[in-house]
Amino acid sequence: AHKPTTRASPTPAWIRWIHVMLEYLFGRRATKEQVVSVNKRCATRVSAVKQCFSANAGDKSACDAFGQDLDLCKGRVVCQDAAAAFSRCTHLVINHTGIKAETPDCGGALRELRKCLKTKRV
Repeated sequence: AHKPTTRASPTPAWIRWIHVMLEYLFGRRATKEQVVSVNKRCATRVSAVKQCFSANAGDKSACDAFGQDLDLCKGRVVCQDAAAAFSRCTHLVINHTGIKAETPDCGGALRELRKCLKTKRV
């Protein structure tokens, strides 16, 4: 009689390793080097956001500019295209001297940047 061959199923650690490697290969998560770089480059901005939140406990919107600056810092490491688009938009707003209705809106660029940062998990 023929005995069916059975394979041992992969261990959960093995499955996790495959999942992590596929995320790195397909650009989903930031690499360890990118995370270290973000932590080094953006440390002062993280501190500024924390200090702002503690000083303005009731008004988180007061710290929005600090948060955007932190997101831009992180994005320059792991989401270069989205960070460049947001940076271009903010420079247009800063240099804009015309009618208020013509002022560029950077909300879409900021949402794309934050979406990328969430995907990269930084």
